[in-house]
Amino acid sequence: MRILSFHLFGKMAHFRKYYTNSSSMTYTVPPRTTVTGMIAGLLGIERDQYYEDFSLDSCKIAVANRAPLKKVVQKLNLLHIEGKDDLNGSKEYHAQTPTELVIPVNIRTDLLDYQIWFTHENPKMYQKVKEILSGDPLTYNTYGGTLALGTANHLGYIRYEGELEGELVDESGEALIASILPVSDVIEIESGLSQSPIRLIKEELPIEFDRHRHLTERGKKDFIVNLHSGPVPVMAKKYVQLSNGDKIMWME
Repeated sequence: MRILSFHLFGKMAHFRKYYTNSSSMTYTVPPRTTVTGMIAGLLGIERDQYYEDFSLDSCKIAVANRAPLKKVVQKLNLLHIEGKDDLNGSKEYHAQTPTELVIPVNIRTDLLDYQIWFTHENPKMYQKVKEILSGDPLTYNTYGGTLALGTANHLGYIRYEGELEGELVDESGEALIASILPVSDVIEIESGLSQSPIRLIKEELPIEFDRHRHLTERGKKDFIVNLHSGPVPVMAKKYVQLSNGDKIMWME
């Protein structure tokens, strides 16, 4: 199968957990639903109109954390907006909302770096995404295409890495997995074989919405995330072998 690889860079991110309200909590990595929203935005598809086109059956996505990161909580002064005249900040009521942010371990010198792998069963849609990411035929790029890492005030950019060939290895075996890992596809974590530091957390991430923006029956799943960014040695039930030597697991 053909697979596109690209990176998301930025100083801060906030991938809001869908069930939080008064305190805004964030996922550590962009959930699959966030990545599909970013790709749909690049394609010019209207909000909430793309869920069926990017279902688990038609679209495959993997995500990796490629730079050490951490979370911090900041209180943000949010404007109370009831009309366009309230956008200047003159309204007395300002909501102080505790907001969790994902940042690099050293925010002065480093960047968040998420690597995304993407493929789609629709050749036309796959080719269109490839053209946009690669800057072909006519797009303007500096560091890369600009987008938000979650909410709109956390700006970042995309950098295209290239196109790879991938082959599904549908049998159990030892593997160094570069992406985050679905718990259901991991038999054992072999941390003693790691050649770099690992710090693992388990996080439940949304992976599929229906057309009404409700989670489907298979719409959330537990994943293992390495906060230190290196590959994780595991005994895996299945994985995808890429032509550059990396091994990944789809978010499914």
